[in-house]
Amino acid sequence: MRRPLATPLGRAALAGVLLTSMLATPGLAQEPAPELAPEDADHLVREVQNAAHALGRQSDQLTNPDFAAAFTAGTVQTFPENLARQLRQPLSPILTLGQLVPGGRTADPFRLTWAEDGRGLRTPISYENRYGATIRGALWAPSLPFTDPVTGRTRSGPLPTVVITTGSIQGFQEMYLWAAQGLAEAGYLVLLTDVQGQGSSDTFPGGSVLSCDVLGLAGRVASGEEGAGEDDPCPGVPFQQRANFVEGTEDALQWLLSASNPLRGLVDASRVGLAGHSLGASAITEVGNRAVPVPELPDLRIRAVVGWDDANLPAEMTPRVPTMGQAAEAFFTPPLDPTPPDPDAHLTTHERFVEAGVPTHHVSLRGSTHLEWTYIPALLPASSAGERVAMHYTLAWFDRFLKGASGGGTPATEWRAQRADALERLTASTFDGSADASAIGAGRWVAPDGNTPITIAGDDVVDHLSYKYRSAYVVDGRTCEDLRDGC
Repeated sequence: MRRPLATPLGRAALAGVLLTSMLATPGLAQEPAPELAPEDADHLVREVQNAAHALGRQSDQLTNPDFAAAFTAGTVQTFPENLARQLRQPLSPILTLGQLVPGGRTADPFRLTWAEDGRGLRTPISYENRYGATIRGALWAPSLPFTDPVTGRTRSGPLPTVVITTGSIQGFQEMYLWAAQGLAEAGYLVLLTDVQGQGSSDTFPGGSVLSCDVLGLAGRVASGEEGAGEDDPCPGVPFQQRANFVEGTEDALQWLLSASNPLRGLVDASRVGLAGHSLGASAITEVGNRAVPVPELPDLRIRAVVGWDDANLPAEMTPRVPTMGQAAEAFFTPPLDPTPPDPDAHLTTHERFVEAGVPTHHVSLRGSTHLEWTYIPALLPASSAGERVAMHYTLAWFDRFLKGASGGGTPATEWRAQRADALERLTASTFDGSADASAIGAGRWVAPDGNTPITIAGDDVVDHLSYKYRSAYVVDGRTCEDLRDGC
């Protein structure tokens, strides 16, 4: 249940202190703080609560001795792997934070033994992208045969399939294990890779730094231009360019549906979805909403898209595919706005899908940062429960439009049951336990049980949604203009 913000007297007093501190400038005389309207006082109190909420994950990590021990053990495992990989390819240095920094690939250490603990199947993979750079990642799948909790049907494949594209600024696959593992446990085959120039994938094309025209690259970077494909002096370098993520998604889809994929037989090519974060979210929203997502795969159709902060469709493109956007209130620092922002600021793409008559769902998370979807230990803030909220809506959206899609030899009674169940989760006012089923990661330390993963079952949805930015949906004949209003 929601807690009351404060008594009217308490709200006014706290708001006055907050506003005074915001306006204070050392060494200068200050004008008396203006009298606040009740709604402004409420806003400032909520902002303090939001800022504290956004520090939840850091607080959990720093007060959890089990986390420190597990992180150390995970780093001892992953960093020697990095060094060994680099020694095997001396002419192709992997210049990424995940490769060079001890602990860079550890992320949530409690998820590193997921497959060994019998929760599902992990298959490491690698392939060359269009420029000859080695892309590394893994396929994630449920333990087979898998019994679906909604329909009770047991099957060994094919499985609805999701490709995840990581975010930029050195995003790497281990940050997104919460999604890959959670979807796999729910009956999906998931492909999660590192984009060229990030994580454990190659930095340089062609398998060697010698394949690059270094002077030409320097000139292009100095001019501020992006790469130009095959004619680029060093394709894919630097990594922070949109093309890496768009082309990376295309290459991942091509490999997924090729004979090179050792689990090709598990792929249900009629039920493929895309998820991505940040620049990866923009990339998958673009690729997924094309009339032909990948030119080399003219028959491929993407059924659903989920963009984590956020689903941004280019202005010249037409919405085509059911698309969910999830958004944060702030970037890398806790949200603390002195005045309320435009509540519709996150809904630009969502409204384009509404106008086009394409199913769409948008959620803005409470007290959230850009790191809700990327597990970064200790250094940057995120809320405690944001990952679980993201998992709830991500899973429900894919269940609705992948498992709940007709075709693929699935009996109508089954896909209709999936559709109805997913729709209830997408529009519910209280969270069920669907996201908690894969809540195995770092959480709070609770004596005597130790690390206790964060869960959200039974929580009111409004307690985890932004009060500043609207969350809304239009799906299956149901319309909600503001989830916080209880529609």
